[in-house]
Amino acid sequence: MTKIQSSSRPKTTQSKISSQAWIAWSIVTFFYAFQYVLRVFPSIMIDNIRLKFGVDTQQFGDFSGTYYLGYALMHIPIGLLLDHKSPRYVIALSALLCSLGILPLIYSDSWTLAVIGRFLTGAGSVTAILGVFKIIRLNFPSQKFGTVLGFSVMVGVLGAIYGGLPVQGLVDSLGWTTVLYGFVMAGVILALAVIFLIPKRQDAERTTSHGSLSHDLGVALKTPYVMTTALLAALMVGPLEGFADVWGVSYLIQSYGFSKETASYLPSLIFFGMCFGSPALAYLGERTGRYRFIVQSSALLMGVFFIFFLIYMLPLWGIQISFLLVGVLSAYQVIVMHINSLRVEEKYSGIVTALTNMVIMSFGYIFHHFIGRIMNSYWAGETVGGIRVYPVDAYDNGLMIIPFALFLAFLGFYGEKIHAKLKGRSLY
Repeated sequence: MTKIQSSSRPKTTQSKISSQAWIAWSIVTFFYAFQYVLRVFPSIMIDNIRLKFGVDTQQFGDFSGTYYLGYALMHIPIGLLLDHKSPRYVIALSALLCSLGILPLIYSDSWTLAVIGRFLTGAGSVTAILGVFKIIRLNFPSQKFGTVLGFSVMVGVLGAIYGGLPVQGLVDSLGWTTVLYGFVMAGVILALAVIFLIPKRQDAERTTSHGSLSHDLGVALKTPYVMTTALLAALMVGPLEGFADVWGVSYLIQSYGFSKETASYLPSLIFFGMCFGSPALAYLGERTGRYRFIVQSSALLMGVFFIFFLIYMLPLWGIQISFLLVGVLSAYQVIVMHINSLRVEEKYSGIVTALTNMVIMSFGYIFHHFIGRIMNSYWAGETVGGIRVYPVDAYDNGLMIIPFALFLAFLGFYGEKIHAKLKGRSLY
């Protein structure tokens, strides 16, 4: 989950929400769901992409992870553009950028262009959640912000679920390039809907900056424990960005022997669990005030779940329950961003949250790179139909960095606590 660049929320106090507001919200929320589909589709088309471009798992891991680099690097620039330029045109151009990024997979044989395209898709996708924040701020009463945002997140997660089994069905019946062409057209239609259906009055709204970007970033970087907490939280993103997004489907087929249909829907349960985990963990934190304990416990529990999943052959029902629980615990990101926002003055909370999210999302690339690299080192030279075939050990060892990173984060939070106690500082 993400939060927009530091800004003052416009005071929307009308008691009755207009139909135009709901139309604008529906469009940007669809974009949010659509970017989830674009984020996870490589897990369904991994063999098709690798066969066409003749790449190994390390190269494919870099390709998948490049999405997160684009997403992370463009977070603050897109936030600034939404604050100071026309939101309609920024959102529309971003939707087109997502479509543009898909084209090399369809029409080009250049792997370099495919990777660049993946970066562009990630860069355009970040506008989805930032656009949701912007449209809600401009169109809904402030007291409704959390509720409307919650609905947006739920719809977005449905996009991730759709990117699993339903997309697999479309690929089987229509072919993968036809499905990708459909995604391109969906992005174009979305851009046109943004231009023609979102009211022009949105463009008149501008956000007043609290200070220069360099100053605000300096405050965020100099505040004790903001970066260490962000880095530790980034170590915990493996189950979501390293497994559910890409490698989960192929692992479940290779290691557990599931059919494509079963393997395609199981990782979606992680996203489904996260849908309920976001409000549940937030509520638990508010009730207990033990935010760091919740995050640290999430790291430990996810690590234990993944160790059992990788080492032991769990029954189908065991995998389903484990993935749902991992999804709930993956919502720790909401808590982490709240913790960091409490460490600065309110006017800097936006930039701190944006910085935290950038760090977390950037680790998606790191996980994909090293999972693919480790898997590639276990390749024994076997190929089937021109595609490298990797033994189960390759998957097991590659994915083992996920629980390793989770346990490292668990210990890191202890280290942070000890350091804070020695310095006499509060960690919230």
